[in-house]
Amino acid sequence: MAPNLHRLQRPILLHRTAKALVLDTLLIRILAVRLPWLFSGRALHRMALGACAAAAFAAAAPLFERAAERYLVDLEVESLARLRVHQLIARVRATREPLRDAAMCLEVEQRLLRLEWIDALEPPFELIPARRLLANWLIEQPLAAAAPGSAA
Repeated sequence: MAPNLHRLQRPILLHRTAKALVLDTLLIRILAVRLPWLFSGRALHRMALGACAAAAFAAAAPLFERAAERYLVDLEVESLARLRVHQLIARVRATREPLRDAAMCLEVEQRLLRLEWIDALEPPFELIPARRLLANWLIEQPLAAAAPGSAA
Protein backbone atom coordinates (compact mmCIF):
# COMPACT_ATOMS: atom_id res chain seq x y z
CA MET A 1 0.00 0.00 0.00
CA ALA A 2 1.43 3.40 -1.01
CA PRO A 3 1.77 6.11 1.63
CA ASN A 4 -0.73 8.93 1.59
CA LEU A 5 1.47 11.84 0.45
CA HIS A 6 -1.39 14.33 0.60
CA ARG A 7 -1.58 13.79 4.34
CA LEU A 8 2.08 14.80 4.72
CA GLN A 9 1.42 18.23 3.22
CA ARG A 10 -1.22 19.24 5.75
CA PRO A 11 -0.18 21.26 8.78
CA ILE A 12 0.40 19.47 12.04
CA LEU A 13 -2.47 19.90 14.46
CA LEU A 14 -1.15 20.43 17.94
CA HIS A 15 -3.15 20.04 21.14
CA ARG A 16 -4.73 23.06 22.77
CA THR A 17 -4.39 24.32 26.30
CA ALA A 18 -7.05 26.42 27.96
CA LYS A 19 -5.67 29.59 26.34
CA ALA A 20 -3.60 28.78 23.26
CA LEU A 21 -1.89 26.21 21.10
CA VAL A 22 1.11 24.52 22.65
CA LEU A 23 3.82 25.62 20.24
CA ASP A 24 6.37 27.07 22.58
CA THR A 25 8.96 24.33 22.96
CA LEU A 26 12.50 24.38 21.68
CA LEU A 27 12.01 21.15 19.69
CA ILE A 28 8.91 22.49 17.94
CA ARG A 29 10.70 25.77 17.11
CA ILE A 30 13.66 23.90 15.64
CA LEU A 31 11.32 21.75 13.55
CA ALA A 32 9.40 24.82 12.42
CA VAL A 33 12.54 26.58 11.20
CA ARG A 34 13.99 23.51 9.48
CA LEU A 35 10.76 21.97 8.16
CA PRO A 36 8.29 24.86 7.84
CA TRP A 37 6.07 22.98 5.37
CA LEU A 38 4.90 20.84 8.33
CA PHE A 39 3.16 23.88 9.80
CA SER A 40 0.61 26.38 8.59
CA GLY A 41 1.59 30.02 8.19
CA ARG A 42 -0.71 30.81 11.10
CA ALA A 43 1.03 28.29 13.38
CA LEU A 44 4.46 29.64 12.45
CA HIS A 45 3.24 33.20 13.01
CA ARG A 46 1.91 32.28 16.47
CA MET A 47 5.20 30.61 17.36
CA ALA A 48 7.02 33.81 16.42
CA LEU A 49 4.59 35.86 18.51
CA GLY A 50 5.15 33.48 21.42
CA ALA A 51 8.89 33.95 21.12
CA CYS A 52 8.40 37.73 21.08
CA ALA A 53 6.15 37.59 24.14
CA ALA A 54 8.99 35.75 25.91
CA ALA A 55 11.47 38.41 24.71
CA ALA A 56 13.28 35.77 22.59
CA PHE A 57 13.59 38.08 19.60
CA ALA A 58 16.47 36.15 18.01
CA ALA A 59 14.35 32.98 18.01
CA ALA A 60 11.36 34.87 16.60
CA ALA A 61 13.14 36.24 13.51
CA PRO A 62 13.47 32.95 11.57
CA LEU A 63 9.95 31.95 12.58
CA PHE A 64 8.59 35.20 11.17
CA GLU A 65 10.44 34.54 7.90
CA ARG A 66 9.11 30.96 7.61
CA ALA A 67 5.59 32.18 8.31
CA ALA A 68 5.98 34.87 5.64
CA GLU A 69 7.08 32.24 3.13
CA ARG A 70 4.00 30.13 3.93
CA TYR A 71 1.68 33.13 3.66
CA LEU A 72 3.19 33.95 0.26
CA VAL A 73 2.71 30.38 -0.98
CA ASP A 74 -0.88 30.37 0.28
CA LEU A 75 -1.50 33.92 -1.04
CA GLU A 76 -2.64 35.15 2.38
CA VAL A 77 -1.87 38.81 1.77
CA GLU A 78 -3.64 40.27 4.80
CA SER A 79 -2.00 37.76 7.13
CA LEU A 80 1.36 38.62 5.58
CA ALA A 81 0.75 42.33 6.22
CA ARG A 82 -0.05 41.62 9.88
CA LEU A 83 3.06 39.47 10.17
CA ARG A 84 5.29 42.22 8.76
CA VAL A 85 3.96 44.65 11.38
CA HIS A 86 4.66 42.13 14.14
CA GLN A 87 8.13 41.56 12.71
CA LEU A 88 8.86 45.28 12.79
CA ILE A 89 7.52 45.59 16.34
CA ALA A 90 9.86 42.75 17.36
CA ARG A 91 12.81 44.58 15.83
CA VAL A 92 11.93 47.76 17.71
CA ARG A 93 11.46 45.91 21.00
CA ALA A 94 14.73 44.02 20.53
CA THR A 95 16.64 47.29 20.81
CA ARG A 96 17.53 48.41 24.31
CA GLU A 97 16.09 51.89 23.77
CA PRO A 98 13.26 51.65 21.23
CA LEU A 99 12.43 55.36 21.35
CA ARG A 100 15.82 56.20 19.80
CA ASP A 101 14.83 54.65 16.48
CA ALA A 102 12.02 57.05 15.66
CA ALA A 103 11.94 56.02 11.99
CA MET A 104 11.13 52.40 12.84
CA CYS A 105 8.53 53.48 15.40
CA LEU A 106 6.90 55.72 12.81
CA GLU A 107 6.91 52.86 10.28
CA VAL A 108 5.15 50.57 12.77
CA GLU A 109 2.49 53.18 13.42
CA GLN A 110 1.93 53.87 9.72
CA ARG A 111 1.52 50.16 9.03
CA LEU A 112 -0.87 49.73 11.94
CA LEU A 113 -3.01 52.56 10.56
CA ARG A 114 -3.36 50.63 7.27
CA LEU A 115 -4.70 47.53 9.01
CA GLU A 116 -8.15 46.95 10.41
CA TRP A 117 -7.32 43.91 12.58
CA ILE A 118 -4.10 42.48 14.01
CA ASP A 119 -3.13 39.72 16.42
CA ALA A 120 -2.54 40.83 20.00
CA LEU A 121 1.04 40.78 21.25
CA GLU A 122 0.20 38.60 24.27
CA PRO A 123 -1.12 35.03 24.37
CA PRO A 124 -3.59 33.83 23.19
CA PHE A 125 -2.88 36.26 20.31
CA GLU A 126 -6.53 36.93 19.46
CA LEU A 127 -7.44 39.36 16.70
CA ILE A 128 -7.94 42.88 18.00
CA PRO A 129 -8.61 46.19 16.27
CA ALA A 130 -5.31 47.52 14.94
CA ARG A 131 -5.98 50.96 16.42
CA ARG A 132 -6.09 49.40 19.89
CA LEU A 133 -2.59 48.02 19.38
CA LEU A 134 -1.51 51.35 17.89
CA ALA A 135 -2.38 53.07 21.16
CA ASN A 136 -0.08 50.96 23.32
CA TRP A 137 2.34 48.80 21.28
CA LEU A 138 5.41 50.65 22.51
CA ILE A 139 4.30 50.83 26.13
CA GLU A 140 3.56 47.12 26.45
CA GLN A 141 6.77 45.17 26.88
CA PRO A 142 7.17 41.41 27.31
CA LEU A 143 7.35 40.36 30.96
CA ALA A 144 10.74 38.75 30.39
CA ALA A 145 12.12 42.15 29.39
CA ALA A 146 10.76 43.95 32.43
CA ALA A 147 13.23 44.95 35.09
CA PRO A 148 13.52 42.55 38.04
CA GLY A 149 11.44 43.73 40.94
CA SER A 150 9.14 45.90 38.84
CA ALA A 151 5.44 45.46 39.44
CA ALA A 152 3.42 44.00 36.61
